[in-house]
Amino acid sequence: MASIRFSIQTPLEGASFAALAHHWQLAEALGYDSMWLDDHFYGVVTPPWDDALECWTLMAALARETSRIRFGTLVACNGYRPPQLVAKMAASVDHISNGRLEFGLGAGWYEQEFNAYGYTFPTMGTRLRQLDEALRICKLMWTEEKTTFAGKHYRVTDAWCNPKPIQKPHPPIMVGGGGEKVLLRIVAEHADRWNFGGGLDDFRAKLPVLESHCRAIGRDSASIEKSWFGYLVIEPDDEHLQRRLAKRAARMGGSADVSDGERAIIGTPQRVITRIREFVALGVTHFIAMFGRVDRHESTELFAREVMPAFK
Repeated sequence: MASIRFSIQTPLEGASFAALAHHWQLAEALGYDSMWLDDHFYGVVTPPWDDALECWTLMAALARETSRIRFGTLVACNGYRPPQLVAKMAASVDHISNGRLEFGLGAGWYEQEFNAYGYTFPTMGTRLRQLDEALRICKLMWTEEKTTFAGKHYRVTDAWCNPKPIQKPHPPIMVGGGGEKVLLRIVAEHADRWNFGGGLDDFRAKLPVLESHCRAIGRDSASIEKSWFGYLVIEPDDEHLQRRLAKRAARMGGSADVSDGERAIIGTPQRVITRIREFVALGVTHFIAMFGRVDRHESTELFAREVMPAFK
């Protein structure tokens, strides 16, 4: 059986640098494989005036606060930065971290944030075509002596990008999403890792589509890591679990806003192990959990202590 990786997505909203650094250091000590950040300039789930550090500058700093754990963005928004600049930034962060960067890039979705920062918000089709060109530019700049590319959306001419990333041929590329016609084709062509936040039935439906795109370009779909991303609510026993879910429902106005089997895995350690094994049976080998606030570590520690050993 392929090795199973466990990682954490640490939300930026309302989180201080000190809290994030401590959580990353704890996760590294507990044996997690990687840590992930979102890419938002202000609160999305929390109020928009909440503090939110910028993900690329933050990753460079957190790289110096850790030594082993890998890290990336789940996922960076292509529309917020020119891809040629992102390629240069990524190569720099790969050096700062001694080769630990996971390169996550997506088309972007939060129209309000685009508008607030004065960025054009094109149609989904255009944003996906821009993502495809951006990934082409990044790979060229990481692997060629200098890059010339003339696309519909981006252009570079004799662009140098030195030093090249430490990781060869480049940092692993993560693309997230489930759009069957275009997004999964982009995954097949460019990605080393595919991330999806759906339930078991969603994964079961999407995997054959990804395999079809891979066959069309002569690629083995097994070469692409499949990862699950979502809320993970874990408590030591049913009493603690029900108490926590009730508190969450009260905060959400009567709805817990998560459902087991959709974008969440919820339960006691044994229940969580069972759910993860169901995803593993479909070929998912990487689980990226959102445990919640970065200044609360109980779930991070419980999962590492009771769940991760079952997959080693």
